[in-house]
Amino acid sequence: MRMGNEYAVERTMGRTESGKCQSKTHKTYRDTLTLWIVAFIMIAGLSIALGSNLVSAHDKSEQPEQKFYKSIEIKEGDTLWGIAKEYRGDDYDSIYDYIDEVMSINGLTSDQIHAGQYLTVAYYDTQAR
Repeated sequence: MRMGNEYAVERTMGRTESGKCQSKTHKTYRDTLTLWIVAFIMIAGLSIALGSNLVSAHDKSEQPEQKFYKSIEIKEGDTLWGIAKEYRGDDYDSIYDYIDEVMSINGLTSDQIHAGQYLTVAYYDTQAR
């Protein structure tokens, strides 16, 4: 009976056969790990907060692009494709979408344009040019 009783006492105290207190080592490890996790979370949160402030400050200084229209004179050798390459911005999915818009604005039924003709073209910028 005595053996069983000693075993119960050893188990509740958390001692190993060598007599070292196992729970103290685990507690120290657990506390250190917890401290590192908390520090990591705080650093990550601070980085995100500061990063978002920098991004929002940068965004405020830039003016958003607006859509403008301009009348241009067609010169010899000009094509709708060339005009689209010059004036189309990233706001259009494709060059074909831009050409369709120019044709629609100007009432064109074909892609044929002639020197001396005027076309209204759309472009995006922060200010009119």
